[in-house]
Amino acid sequence: MTDTLTTRQMKLVAALAADDDVQAACTAAGVGRTTAYRWFKEPAFQEALARQRDLAFSKAMDTLKSKASRAVSELEKLLDVGDDRLRRLVCNDILVYAWRVRELEDFERRLSALEKRQTDRERGTGSDQEQDGNRL
Repeated sequence: MTDTLTTRQMKLVAALAADDDVQAACTAAGVGRTTAYRWFKEPAFQEALARQRDLAFSKAMDTLKSKASRAVSELEKLLDVGDDRLRRLVCNDILVYAWRVRELEDFERRLSALEKRQTDRERGTGSDQEQDGNRL
């Protein structure tokens, strides 16, 4: 785990989470490439790097989520522009994104139903009739 890593290893983990260019990360962390590639083989280093990259990705997604509302507002404003071509493109974008949201919601609904059925079967609850009625 991370408490088994050295300070230099943690510096390299942080540098690699910010930039996947190994040479640049090595330079930023003050670590040689040969050493870095040796560390890449260590499970504790791999786990720390994976956790750090997951954290960086989560932060990036949070930033995107916080900007989504503003982006939608900006798209809405473009619905009123005089340029027919631009207005058509904006309409198309909005419809495509709306369709994707609908697909994801449908997927989540279906997955939840499958998980519930599986849980009910494992617990031995729910009649066969109920299970047949919930088939997708």
